[in-house]
Amino acid sequence: MLKYILSILLTLTTSTFANNYYIHHQVLATVNPEKHHLQVLDQITIPANQVKPVLYFLLDSELSVESKTPGVKIKLEKSEIKAKDFGMDQEDFAVSSDLSQKKYSVTFKEKVEGETRILVKFSGEINYPIKQLGEEYARGFSQTPGLIDEKGVYLAGSTYWIPWFNDKLITFDMTATVPEDWDVVSQGKRVGHEIKGDMRITRWDSPEPMEEIFFIAAKFHEYIQNVGAVDVMAFLRTPDENLAHKYLETTAQYLEMYRKLIGSFPFSKFALVENFWETGYAMPSFTLLGEKVIRFPFILHSSYPHELLHNWWGNSAYVDFKTGNWCEGITVYMADHLIKEQRGQGVQYRQSTLQKYTDYVNPTNDFPVSKFIARHSAATEAVVYGKCMMTMHMLRQQVGDEQFIKGFQKFYRDNKFKFASFEDIRLAFEAVTGKDFQQFFQQWIERTGAPEIRLSNVDVKQDQKDFRLQF
Repeated sequence: MLKYILSILLTLTTSTFANNYYIHHQVLATVNPEKHHLQVLDQITIPANQVKPVLYFLLDSELSVESKTPGVKIKLEKSEIKAKDFGMDQEDFAVSSDLSQKKYSVTFKEKVEGETRILVKFSGEINYPIKQLGEEYARGFSQTPGLIDEKGVYLAGSTYWIPWFNDKLITFDMTATVPEDWDVVSQGKRVGHEIKGDMRITRWDSPEPMEEIFFIAAKFHEYIQNVGAVDVMAFLRTPDENLAHKYLETTAQYLEMYRKLIGSFPFSKFALVENFWETGYAMPSFTLLGEKVIRFPFILHSSYPHELLHNWWGNSAYVDFKTGNWCEGITVYMADHLIKEQRGQGVQYRQSTLQKYTDYVNPTNDFPVSKFIARHSAATEAVVYGKCMMTMHMLRQQVGDEQFIKGFQKFYRDNKFKFASFEDIRLAFEAVTGKDFQQFFQQWIERTGAPEIRLSNVDVKQDQKDFRLQF
């Protein structure tokens, strides 16, 4: 099998990859679920603009690493660096802080100039336990930074299972080898899928710039339907054709709705993937939902379109977390709220949102929307999901539906596969409307608090036995 993997690598390296800006990972990954074991050959292409005499990367502490490129030396520089989760979903720092990495240096025997390739091999066990999220804000979900188990495989950016050089976007293609009755899901387009001996070999190609690389695997039953230029897929842990087709049809419906509202779907596929513990994750080109969650009938038109919409907001127009997480409030407004509004329940939804803000937010725990990174309590959810949503509603009221849609269409066009901020949203709306929204965004994004009602020109007059109040 190792000879076969090396032959694949040699074949892939002969192809040209048009990339002069992003680090590209060409990953050959083999997983043994019974032994929790991972082995990877990663050919890393460093573009000229990121080449330095000494490069550094982080890797999970449980993995051993070696250079397979002559003249390239990899040296351990520091151990036990505590993990910090990165990527779109930064909701659970407690779990990721249990994970540590090692810091390695990469040096070259000869001076390097221009685009540079190095081949790195690493292997080890990944078996971090699944833990319940914080007590105050759990929603019944649990999380792990990374897990290879007989029930399934979950590897993400928080696992640091791929060398992490910096916080810039990357591209990748991955050839994954698992037992023949297993299958693998990742970002991008599936370009290879075959059984060889007693192993299944699947290749995913992701030319779109990404924040991290996902490796999801289990004994899946696959369903697929073509919707225009997009392959709509469902990967279920138990066969269920009726359930799969409900999701495939619903996906097609919302893909078309959001295409008209925002722009074309940014990927060549979207997949519903059933997880072996309860999750509600939105990844680029797929969503990872728990086995109970996907069988709730209301999920199809509530949480599911929310996760689908994240492919535009957060998973292709990325969040610049240094300036605040803008995508959650907008996703709530264009998914959860919009669906309620289409059913004539928009007023009630906004009223409930405002009630949560009143119930959970006070001067001691309030903060500006621009300071939000991730929700970890009812108060943080009320501020960013709720207040940000209501801010978008006020913006829509000011500019009208047509310009509101055009504003976000421009924001998306200008920031697709880039890191974006509230400032970029403001600039898009100013370009579309010709109006100045600096004060509006400063008031509702940079400051704490909600609207306060003040009465002016109050006049009370008695009319026989009644009183008349005017203001």
